[in-house]
Amino acid sequence: MRVLITGIEGFTGNYLEKFLVSKNFDVYGTTIENPTKPTHFKCDITSNNKVQDILSRLKPNYIVNLAAISFVAANPMKMYEVNVFGVLNILDALVTLKQSPKKIILASSAAVYGNIGGSLSEQTPLNPVNHYGNSKLAMENMARNYFEKLNILIVRPFNYTGFGQENHFLIPKIVSHFRAKKKTIELGNTHVFREYNNVNDIVEAYAKLMTSDLNAEVFNLCSGKSYSISQIISTLVEESNHNIEVKTNPKFVRKNEIVDLKGDPTKLFRFLGIGDFSNSIKDTLYSILNKNP
Repeated sequence: MRVLITGIEGFTGNYLEKFLVSKNFDVYGTTIENPTKPTHFKCDITSNNKVQDILSRLKPNYIVNLAAISFVAANPMKMYEVNVFGVLNILDALVTLKQSPKKIILASSAAVYGNIGGSLSEQTPLNPVNHYGNSKLAMENMARNYFEKLNILIVRPFNYTGFGQENHFLIPKIVSHFRAKKKTIELGNTHVFREYNNVNDIVEAYAKLMTSDLNAEVFNLCSGKSYSISQIISTLVEESNHNIEVKTNPKFVRKNEIVDLKGDPTKLFRFLGIGDFSNSIKDTLYSILNKNP
């Protein structure tokens, strides 16, 4: 079975490719940069011609779209172009080429919920508060128009991390300070609670959803477990035998920040047939600290 992963050389794409290859899938991917493997192809998904060319050559059985601009401070017009119209290019190209993959997974984001506290289910009203969340919601709304033509699932990942994630993300930033044995770190509010799931659990969920018989559904990718930065720091102190002084930088403190934000994994866990993800927060932090993917 042939899988096409857009954005394959990103953090999640790298893990998903390795997992699917280990399960004997024939994996190909697109990247906006110069590709690093012969099975990767340079392709800007905002170019309809380039997307059609890739699809006509590969004829994938499965597609997982991970290509996106997620940096909130990015150019808003470019963000909407990639996150919305890039996805529409893929779906339109499939219709034009009369290809009907067994499954198309479209990665949305928990950002579509906005600043709502508590445990968020797939039925929670959506109220994004930035261009990234809005672009993902627009993508979801447009993709629904293809539900009767193509086999589509939409997923909304909550926070996840792992070794290899860039240091401008919170957990890798904190771990890098511990690894370097730094004496201090500047952070924002350390008493807000968020999910910090393991990328390996998320990737496994992607793979199982990809090969399922489900269509026209939305799934949260979450654990329902949230942790404060203070708890993260304490766990890393224990794991590294290194103490660090946390200094609050007002620039990192957000106004009216939700104290506890997490997803409701009921629908996902029922489908996966599990009660929890296999990797604990301690496992996850240990793997990043010790550079173990």
